[in-house]
Amino acid sequence: MLTSFSGVGYLFAVRYPKTSETNIVTVPRFFHTQHYQLAYQGTESDKNLFFMKHIFLFFACFLLAATSFAQGNSGLGFNYQAVVRGLDGFVMPLKSIELRFSLMPGQQATQASWIEIQKVITDAYGTIGVTIGKGTKAGGVAATFADVNFAAVHYWLKVEINENGNYRELSYTALASVPYAEAATNAVSSPVGSVMPFAGDASKVPAGWLLCDGSAISRSDYAALYAVIGTAWGFGNNSTTFNLPDMRGVFLRGVDDKPTGSQVDGNRSTRTPLQSGGNSGVAVGSFQNDAAPNITGSLTNNDSDPTGAGALTTISGTRGYPGSHIGTAKNIYLDASLSSIVYGRDNTTEIRPKNVYVYYIIKY
Repeated sequence: MLTSFSGVGYLFAVRYPKTSETNIVTVPRFFHTQHYQLAYQGTESDKNLFFMKHIFLFFACFLLAATSFAQGNSGLGFNYQAVVRGLDGFVMPLKSIELRFSLMPGQQATQASWIEIQKVITDAYGTIGVTIGKGTKAGGVAATFADVNFAAVHYWLKVEINENGNYRELSYTALASVPYAEAATNAVSSPVGSVMPFAGDASKVPAGWLLCDGSAISRSDYAALYAVIGTAWGFGNNSTTFNLPDMRGVFLRGVDDKPTGSQVDGNRSTRTPLQSGGNSGVAVGSFQNDAAPNITGSLTNNDSDPTGAGALTTISGTRGYPGSHIGTAKNIYLDASLSSIVYGRDNTTEIRPKNVYVYYIIKY
């Protein structure tokens, strides 16, 4: 007999061969499937116990719609669905059962991360559907279901049924890949105060981000950002606003807070606030103007034959003296481009490395 069961968003095909000992459940390959044949240990008059001990389950786990979360998981849980049948192949409709679910951090784990109990009633078709994570906590090291970090280990799910006060294992299987979509939301979004380059136009800055253009913004409207950066980049009106970083036309540099003597920025103590009220010295938000090492040269005067060194060069010319005496002279020129082509390129008025333009944006 071939029976179809329409689930949420998918179709289960359930095949029941007519054999005396085995029932097989066939479902699409992308769902984990399993069947159980449980030995009957009670009397046939005890219909409830008969039901308890003569069921097999197949299930598929899939993720509920979830929102972002900072750590652990969304806390919304994932769905568990099963069809409950007796070994005779018939569904068991409108029956009350109690299941215990345990999330184990690995196949050999002895301590569960999360244990919960759910009491359910099969529907008219013998199906049950619960959300694991929404049951009554019954143990486990995690304080809440949201504290179970699916990205940390590969979890196994143990399912047990309550038979007159004693729980008996129905299944112990690795969670399929589908519930690990939880781990995708487990990837922490950029924390407030993060700065990143943005290759789009300034008019297309994504939601939750602001241009690093030095604007003064409300301390109350952007309370989370203010709590992180404070007035490091300027105190705004010194009352209700604060300044965003102004990173237009400048390069970023890591704060050089190395011990004195091993620092890279030899002029770190001269750094000034970028805007009024901002940080100075060795602190985030401090500003340093453009500069370059001094270019020097020397001239050795040998009377009629001076010699240049460094950025100073000598070029022969004619020198005239009062009267009729005419001799050879050398004119002195300063040209730093003779020592490196970076000097004077494009008639520049700034010192710079190779660069491309991007916008810097900050998360709020």
